[in-house]
Amino acid sequence: FTLQSASLDASQYWRASFKALLFSRQLVEYIVLDIEVTEVTVRGSLAYAQVARVSDFGKNDNTFTVRTHLGHLLNPGDYALGYDLHGADSNDLEIDLPDVVLLKKSYEEKRRSRSGKPYISKGRADEKKFSRDVEEKPELRLDIPLHRNKDYRPSEMASTAGGDDVPSVPLEELLGDLDLSDEEEENDDAGSMME
Repeated sequence: FTLQSASLDASQYWRASFKALLFSRQLVEYIVLDIEVTEVTVRGSLAYAQVARVSDFGKNDNTFTVRTHLGHLLNPGDYALGYDLHGADSNDLEIDLPDVVLLKKSYEEKRRSRSGKPYISKGRADEKKFSRDVEEKPELRLDIPLHRNKDYRPSEMASTAGGDDVPSVPLEELLGDLDLSDEEEENDDAGSMME
């Protein structure tokens, strides 16, 4: 990296085309451990950065010292996206590549912390609060008919979680669903016709 750029037009590319070594889906997230700016220009700052893979951070001591054009953006503790050329499969034996090439600063950690709790609409939150209040306070259940769900099967996780301190509606207070079958209706109709 020399902070110099070059352009390649279509005619030059098609005369001697080349294949990409890695693609954007193969970007790896790195954490910057240390950074030392060596040269500052109008376009950017050349720097040496010591980085470690986020996936390996805390598991092993693999760190990489890389030369990067992101010296003006990166600080210790920041995240950056880059290519892991250390593990890339290159067929060209003459090519001399660094272990890591940093491409851009990653702001993913800030996005995660900014989002905080998942959004719950007011109506949904009020509904959950009302259900909790009805379960906890028996005086609220006096005017509300609660029905038993015959198809409900409690999960094993809920039964083994030790939720004895969570108030619930006693089974005696739940009304059994009125189940009228066709047989009862036929018997009632036949009895009324005989009279």
